[in-house]
Amino acid sequence: MLKILLICHDIPSKTVGATLPIYHLIRELGKKYDISLLSFDSDKYSIHELEEYLTEYQNIKIPEYLDLINQLKYTVKNMISIDNLSTRSFLNYYYHKDMSKLIHEKADENFDLVITDMPMAFYAKNIKLPKIVYAFDAVSNYNYNMYKKSDEIISKTYWYLNYLKIHRYEQVYNSFDYCVVVNNKDKRLLKKDINIPIEVIANGVDTKFFTNNSIEDEVKLVFLGDMSTPPNNDAVRYFVENIYSEILKEISIKFYIVGRNPSNYIKQLSENPNIIITGPVDDVREYLTKGSIFITPMISGTGIKNKILEAMSMELPVVSTSIGISGINSDNHIHYLLADTPEEFKNRIIQLISNKTLREDIGKNARFFVEKNYSWKLSMKKFDEIINKIIT
Repeated sequence: MLKILLICHDIPSKTVGATLPIYHLIRELGKKYDISLLSFDSDKYSIHELEEYLTEYQNIKIPEYLDLINQLKYTVKNMISIDNLSTRSFLNYYYHKDMSKLIHEKADENFDLVITDMPMAFYAKNIKLPKIVYAFDAVSNYNYNMYKKSDEIISKTYWYLNYLKIHRYEQVYNSFDYCVVVNNKDKRLLKKDINIPIEVIANGVDTKFFTNNSIEDEVKLVFLGDMSTPPNNDAVRYFVENIYSEILKEISIKFYIVGRNPSNYIKQLSENPNIIITGPVDDVREYLTKGSIFITPMISGTGIKNKILEAMSMELPVVSTSIGISGINSDNHIHYLLADTPEEFKNRIIQLISNKTLREDIGKNARFFVEKNYSWKLSMKKFDEIINKIIT
């Protein structure tokens, strides 16, 4: 049986977009291959759901710092080590000499293949085995776009330096045999500097888990995401300041912001009695109830939005910008409603509020669409085909 060494920056979880594909890779491919997982452990997620699919699991504890100063202190401290003279990791939050030692010890144990996610790719650059980097997105491009849209000199400098660092980091992918991303836009961006084959494998959605059995049918607006990230904060700010205020002039409707780590800006929105900030929730399905209108007013960001696939699977009508829906090959007016200006966004929402039949029709179409095109089984079948290309 094929032996795979899998490396991830945290315990893979079905609730976190950054590790969601790795979570499903383990569940699908662990049925036919021996997978040994190495990861950091931030103490936020459990390995329990994945244990039956793994041959072996080892981890190293890592703290989570949301503020930049403590992140920098932790990173610089770890960077100063003899091991890093060979690893040459510069200001990488995920560099740790103990993880470097563990990975290279495991790589000598007769594995057939190494698979790593983007943050951990640098550990594997010198491993002499067939390798796949599951990069997901063109992260440097996201940082460059943040640099372009920043107004303040400190913010602009931060994002530009981050862009330069990550753009250089992405060159590590050239030491791999294959790179996997989630949409064609990211492939086009990476192809400018990456010379290895780049394959597009869209994320899937667990349609069995994301099935709408709710009784509640309150018509409300829902935004879902990690509220510490700039793209999600930008989206909510854009919506609240340019769209939601105009909607409330015509109709009263609650707006739920669902997700962990709300920023100070998000928290102060709760002063508006129409806006509900949930913070972290155990099960997002409790807020994706029938009658909900799911919004993704994204004005920045990369990759594919798992939250849209989940909302579609829950038979909810989605109103999205082009950036939000990017990478999901669905049809406007059939599977979702496109709105790239504040006026369009407002009109689409009011249209859905007043038309229950339209809400239900788009929701049902969306559910059928993701069942047919975005299952994790299909995504991992494509990943398995790449494995077979490399190994055979």
